[in-house]
Amino acid sequence: MRLSSKFFENDPVDCAKNLVGKRLVHGRCSGIIVETEAYTAKNDEAAHTFNRPSARTFITNHEAGSAYIYLNYGMYWLANVLIKGNQGHGFVLIRAIRPEKGITTMQKRRATKDVKNLCSGPGKLTIALNINGEHHGQSFTKKSSKFWFEDTNEKIRVISDRRIGISRSKDLLWRFLEDDSDFVSKKKGR
Repeated sequence: MRLSSKFFENDPVDCAKNLVGKRLVHGRCSGIIVETEAYTAKNDEAAHTFNRPSARTFITNHEAGSAYIYLNYGMYWLANVLIKGNQGHGFVLIRAIRPEKGITTMQKRRATKDVKNLCSGPGKLTIALNINGEHHGQSFTKKSSKFWFEDTNEKIRVISDRRIGISRSKDLLWRFLEDDSDFVSKKKGR
């Protein structure tokens, strides 16, 4: 069952943790989310909202469950979902998935046969799933969406760690990952 916008009307940190184990679907390709990171709109120096007015405007103008897609270092698209809760707003970055369906298509897009390395990072994931700037602002929750999140029966042990690749607010334990997963971008504490 697709996740509704209600799922994303929550605290960004809680939502990041709760997305681990859910399925991300784009077209005929899908995978189980094994790694996420939370970014809050207030007091989080690593968040786009800290120094980018356009990110703050995005929160105002879009509903919970909207895709916030941006180009990182001019090279890789990163896929985030907008969270708008009573406790605060922010984004959840989808860092890694365990591929399920459309693996051959994803392998062609990434030019690799290594399934464990196929979607083990936010840039790898968007290449494999063919998510790019055209998807920015689109809803993950509308029935007409070409990409969405689904609930699963996955029983996953979720652990937390420091976020990766940031220089500010780096001690917050807002990266959530499946314990002992071979599909995450980086194991805990590394």
